[in-house]
Amino acid sequence: MASSSTRNQFLSLRSRRLAEATREFLARGKSVIRCDDCQLAAYACICQWRPTLGSRSEFILLMHRDEVLKPTNTGRLIADVLPAHTHVFCWSRTEPDEKLLRLLADQQRRCLIVFPEEANEAAANARELISDLPSDERINTFILLDGTWKQSGRMFHLSRWLEKIPCVVLPEVEGRGYAVRKSHQENYLSTAEAAALCLQLANESVTADVLRDYFELFNIHYLATRACVPPQASELHARLARLGN
Repeated sequence: MASSSTRNQFLSLRSRRLAEATREFLARGKSVIRCDDCQLAAYACICQWRPTLGSRSEFILLMHRDEVLKPTNTGRLIADVLPAHTHVFCWSRTEPDEKLLRLLADQQRRCLIVFPEEANEAAANARELISDLPSDERINTFILLDGTWKQSGRMFHLSRWLEKIPCVVLPEVEGRGYAVRKSHQENYLSTAEAAALCLQLANESVTADVLRDYFELFNIHYLATRACVPPQASELHARLARLGN
């Protein structure tokens, strides 16, 4: 298991949410002994394969309060792979964090909302939509609304303080890789999958591929946790191990 020295902004936020909680959060499989960091079963922990990379892009994770505590959350994987480039906040409709507002106002950043599938076409048409990133010195900063698909749409509509920020149109992708949660729409993506597409759009294909590999590993190990069996070693494990920690 990973040591506390590897903690990123997601893990720090999760610790604060647990300290603030007035009742115990009981996830499915609550009797499983889990790794404190990756939240998978101890025998399926993925921390030893966690890669740490740099990036020219950055991410802002706006997380629904309930999502922070869910072991199925994939936003955490972005913070794992890009700890120095991922900013994590609990979403608030009326009281966004001051640090978050400063990031959004930073003139050295190009902030872009990753448009949630649940938001309607009229809302999209009311905003500037960007499909190609201009080449300049600003930091591409992708804002990911991290919740259920329904929650993400609601967060998009109710965040008046995000209204002037344009939306980014992600490249099309065939199929979904998220085996842990099911959606009624096949084209809905997990937060980690959306982040990988953002990196691809920003011409950081190597980093995008590593995040996809780590996401695939998470799926395999989470399904092993549900089945109560240790995951089998594979080329995917070896590929991530070669990156080092």
